[in-house]
Amino acid sequence: MRKLKRKLYTVIIMIILAFALQYLNNIDYFSNLYDEETNNEYNEVTSNNFVKAYVSRVIDGDTIEVIMDSQKFKVRLIGINCPEYTSKIEYFGKESSEYTTIELVNKNVYLEKDISETDKYGRLLRYVWLEIPTDISTNEIKDKMFNAILLNNGYAMQSTYPPDVRYSNIFKDISTNARINSRGLW
Repeated sequence: MRKLKRKLYTVIIMIILAFALQYLNNIDYFSNLYDEETNNEYNEVTSNNFVKAYVSRVIDGDTIEVIMDSQKFKVRLIGINCPEYTSKIEYFGKESSEYTTIELVNKNVYLEKDISETDKYGRLLRYVWLEIPTDISTNEIKDKMFNAILLNNGYAMQSTYPPDVRYSNIFKDISTNARINSRGLW
């Protein structure tokens, strides 16, 4: 009986390890999708990659409401997390929400999808561009993508959830720079 239990435990542990390795391999794959030296896929910009939307209101620093095709949608900005300023109030949440409101409300933006369509709350998951980039480079991202602008000014922290990790390496660098330079919440 003891030998059977040991074999059963061994098999269970091997299955768990196999799933863990598969999961870790997937994370490594997704986190390396964007590499300027080796992957030019994201350097090619077409208008098909972007959907124009009108920002009607800000829910908090990283969630907005947009109007597209006469319909309202909630949009969660990918790759970042702003301090809360809704039912829960966190340090620098008010400043983050106010900054997003000032910069986006009543303006047109361009939404870019990564892998996932929505999150578990039904919000669209998107990168929000202030204007369509001419190429996808670090400078274009820092200057024209609002997700990155929030990070760069210290209104957000990097928050990566696979499989939506297209710009995670760039976001990591931007976030580190904001922290080193004590910008915003840092």
